[in-house]
Amino acid sequence: MKYLCLISFSVVFLLGGCVTMNDSNQLQDDQSEIEEVHDRYVNVTDYTGEGYDLPDGEATDPIATEKMTEIEKAVSTFFLEEYKTDVIVHNAVGNADGATVFVQSIGEPQFHTYAMIGIDVEKGDIKAENIWTETNQVEQAIFSGLLVMIMEEEFSELDTFISEIAATHPVVGLREEAINNVKATAYTTPYYFVQPLALRDEMEQITQLYFDNPNISADELRQHFNKESYDAEKLIISISFFMEENEPEPALFDNIVDSFKDVEGVPRANYTLSLHDNKINKQSASGDQNNSLEISDIIK
Repeated sequence: MKYLCLISFSVVFLLGGCVTMNDSNQLQDDQSEIEEVHDRYVNVTDYTGEGYDLPDGEATDPIATEKMTEIEKAVSTFFLEEYKTDVIVHNAVGNADGATVFVQSIGEPQFHTYAMIGIDVEKGDIKAENIWTETNQVEQAIFSGLLVMIMEEEFSELDTFISEIAATHPVVGLREEAINNVKATAYTTPYYFVQPLALRDEMEQITQLYFDNPNISADELRQHFNKESYDAEKLIISISFFMEENEPEPALFDNIVDSFKDVEGVPRANYTLSLHDNKINKQSASGDQNNSLEISDIIK
């Protein structure tokens, strides 16, 4: 009998030990996950783009940082020759084939976009002769800035609405440094960006006018673009607010959405509105999380 009791005690002890070890491992996994999430997100008011990365850029990123002066010269020349546009090169982030280079136009039309530059990892050099862009990305960026020139009054109304929301609600937007360093979303402000890629025919016509004459005026552009007849559903404007602190509040978000639905005079477009907490993913520069609130397809 004592032998059976001893066996029973040992089994219980071992099982208890396994349960305790499993619990301990689970706690460690949970703690690691919490620390990983904590490390991945930063306050949007502190975020300047630091920590942003791209897949398979471990080998090229240090070279891009070291060769930044050469990249600035090569990419600036590329945009002037290919797109008739002076740009400021703000940042270069290593990717699988080289580096993604974030640029901002100087003056009008205003926009942010990017180009890629090749890197020879073995030699530790950039390939200044190997610079490329994705199809229509730069054209879309230029067109977005031209639309802002054409619809100056309408975008002014949108900016006024945004300013009033920011002044009367506990919300904030992106820092200018973050936009410059890691955003390539065409015409971009701390609170919204403009994506007109679906207006393909209009984009080709208006950007060609710009390429023919980079100093073209807003008045001349207006002669070639009817702001009352384009398909508003194809002009995408995404507006994002971040909470100053705490979780996104549904009541606050509903108030912002209702206010926007009532506003008049803004560009005719297909709008998406989002409200995030104060955190932003520093690796992707996105505020989207499970607690984010969003509504899309508001056609104005």
